[in-house]
Amino acid sequence: MNFKLILVCLFVSVFSMQAQKNASLSGKVTDQKNTPISYANIVLKQDGKIVTGGITDDNGQYEIKSLEPKNYVVEIQFIGYKTFVTRADFTTGQKSISLGKTALEEEATALGEVAVVAERSTIEQKIDRKVINVGKDLTTAGATASEIMNNIPSVNVDQDGKLSLRGNENVRVLLDGKPTNIDASQLLKQIPSTSIKKIELITNPSAKYNPEGMSGIINIVLHKNANDGFNASVNAGATFARTPKGNGSFDMNYRRGKINFFGNYGTNFGNQFNDGDFARKDSVFETRLRMKNVNTNQLFKVGLDFYLNDRNTISVYTNQNFFKGDGFIDSYYIFADVATNVATHDKYLTDNVNSA
Repeated sequence: MNFKLILVCLFVSVFSMQAQKNASLSGKVTDQKNTPISYANIVLKQDGKIVTGGITDDNGQYEIKSLEPKNYVVEIQFIGYKTFVTRADFTTGQKSISLGKTALEEEATALGEVAVVAERSTIEQKIDRKVINVGKDLTTAGATASEIMNNIPSVNVDQDGKLSLRGNENVRVLLDGKPTNIDASQLLKQIPSTSIKKIELITNPSAKYNPEGMSGIINIVLHKNANDGFNASVNAGATFARTPKGNGSFDMNYRRGKINFFGNYGTNFGNQFNDGDFARKDSVFETRLRMKNVNTNQLFKVGLDFYLNDRNTISVYTNQNFFKGDGFIDSYYIFADVATNVATHDKYLTDNVNSA
């Protein structure tokens, strides 16, 4: 009898908790031109703390379910736009609240009669691809292309450097629209973030692309000026974590009439640390690893453009990638019920040169 009573009480308690989480919030996010904004962040807060959230779909719509009937502060965020803040109050008994259409404003600072748009990354949705114009907010997020990829929606790079697009690792990486003979994970580590102009995500490649990577293509476009005369720019950045990392780039071009000569140099350097502690219940020892990598990457690009007309250009260029890595691995084996422990120390050195 007592067991049945406990079971009934438990069922009622669980049902009551589920019943309390039956509220939902929905809406649509657009820009000032009524164009839907996909992958915008919807953040729900209480007392300044994030409770839950979601993102908009390709049509700019969102719906967050299983909410407790409380009063929430709602923030709608997207790169290059002002954060929109409002409230959603479910304490009045409403089960569903729609915020309707929210039109976000571009981030801009006005100086007199001049409007200066902050140098932040923007996303363009085209027919066959999504284009991320890389601003300083992304170049300062990491020293290499590999590090800033993790700040782009639907793109992920794991600890081993493997790239995935929408969860699929069958991805092909192009550099300025051309394939390279360099492994994708190695290429991303070698390209300084300050050398990147934009990143194109092609989730449905057309038949003109090789079947390899048909699940998705990522095209990395590097900086190249095209104004008449001599043009040059210098960029530098730094990130600070366990140890500081640096990156920099120099871009130049000289154009006269239909001929344009251009060059690019980029570098990144810094230390990377990895610590691990492995133990097995059915084993008599425990393993501890400590790895340190000291990497220096350099990227050279030199080329020539010949402009046939406004829509056709012949380009000849070369990419040279230099990678040098110096690392240490410390391994400690700790045996159970044994007076002595065993420790090993290994050092490795890699020095690679890649051309494309």
